Amino acid sequence: MKKFVLVFLITSCSSVSEDYYNDDASAYKNINYVTITNENTGGGSQYVYVVSGFSQTNVQICYCDSSCSKETLEVSTLQFDENTLSFRYKLSPYDEFTTKSTIDWCTKFG
Repeated sequence: MKKFVLVFLITSCSSVSEDYYNDDASAYKNINYVTITNENTGGGSQYVYVVSGFSQTNVQICYCDSSCSKETLEVSTLQFDENTLSFRYKLSPYDEFTTKSTIDWCTKFG
């Protein structure tokens, strides 16, 4: 019986996915802002995500005409992945990350 339990434990432990132990290094890097702009025939949209306390005068944006809607969101944490053109943010330090893609948008970040 002891041999059976030992074999069961060894088999159970070896079946755990390596992804659990080798979480790939995150390609997300901390940034102070990201702006995304999508102009279309209806005027388009522009969103500015900026880390709390960062001066918005230093934010670079893509062109957005007067009919383009504009929204600014202040966040506690902001990260960007240049490989996937995705960014993620937390509204407060205790929140989970919200992830968004910028593939179809004019994007500036810093």
